[in-house]
Amino acid sequence: MNIFSGIIHFTKYYFFSVVCLLYMFNPKNYNPASRQVLVQQIFYTAIEILPVFLLSAIVFGVIIMGLIVSLSIEYNMQQYIGYLIIKLIIVELVPFLLALIISFRTGLRVSAKTSIMKVNNELNTLEIFGIDTVKYLFMPRALGNMLGFLSLAFLFSLIMMISGYVFLFLIMGMNLDIFLSTLVKAISLKDILIFVFKSLLFGFIIVTIPSYDGLMTKKRYFEIPFSLSKTISSLFIIICFIEVLSLIIEFI
Repeated sequence: MNIFSGIIHFTKYYFFSVVCLLYMFNPKNYNPASRQVLVQQIFYTAIEILPVFLLSAIVFGVIIMGLIVSLSIEYNMQQYIGYLIIKLIIVELVPFLLALIISFRTGLRVSAKTSIMKVNNELNTLEIFGIDTVKYLFMPRALGNMLGFLSLAFLFSLIMMISGYVFLFLIMGMNLDIFLSTLVKAISLKDILIFVFKSLLFGFIIVTIPSYDGLMTKKRYFEIPFSLSKTISSLFIIICFIEVLSLIIEFI
């Protein structure tokens, strides 16, 4: 019974996410109201947390890059530093860590907000007035989070690479041109595509899963914490699953 219920739940979420995705490609769906939700989501995901994010990215970048560079020198693997930075850190680690961080921030917020709107009959009110909640709320939120996530992923990666160069310059005296050529040799079109696709996918599910869980909340206030708990566990499982698939694809 649990397996059957899980299949039904996944199927319903699948159709919900497909509808959100299809709505993104229709320019007619971007009316002033949906554009306002889109801009608000981008602001909340990528701009509001920017000061704290930059500080965290610098600290994290210094620690991780310092560890990678130190281990590479210790085990005489300097020639693989570029590959470690690109494939291991930028392509795999950065989107995964951001997904976990933004899940606890954006995912919980979206789930709570949607659940409260469901319990308070706000969603029903919108539908009574002929407003498509997917077009007005969920699609712009998903797209805004995708764009915000991708922007943060690029920014985080840039900070990581700068941190890597600082360590290489201080420890090995590496010239900037040599460092850049090392990265260029290590990166491939496949790496770029995986990085972009993972970032967009993470940004998409971090909003659509909490939105769907909120929609499925029963109209009782004490059900909201259960919805939040379900959202976090679902996001964690899906994010880890995507990361495992990404690792398999990257190293095939």
